[in-house]
Amino acid sequence: VNFFCFIVIASSYIIINFISGKSSRKLTDKVNKALKKRNTRLQRKISVIIATDFLCWVPFVLLCMLHTLNVLDGTAWYDLFSIIILPINSVINPLLYDTTITGYISSASRS
Repeated sequence: VNFFCFIVIASSYIIINFISGKSSRKLTDKVNKALKKRNTRLQRKISVIIATDFLCWVPFVLLCMLHTLNVLDGTAWYDLFSIIILPINSVINPLLYDTTITGYISSASRS
């Protein structure tokens, strides 16, 4: 169920990314350059969101599948995921979605 949900969400973000990129390629004049720049930032943000979700959730989903299939005993790993890794994802997501914080981080990284 978790993996299916991840696939649906990631697919939705990829579609948004694709449509945004397609519209960015059509923009050429000066007025549209600002829109193109905004679309590029949106695409970058979507890519980071997908990557962080992937890195946090897919290992957990694979562990659960292997545990369910009796390939390995994942009981010892559940604490690591539930106490450390998945909460990290919960902390990262609001930072990625909030434009104020991402603007601050990008300006700080430029200096």
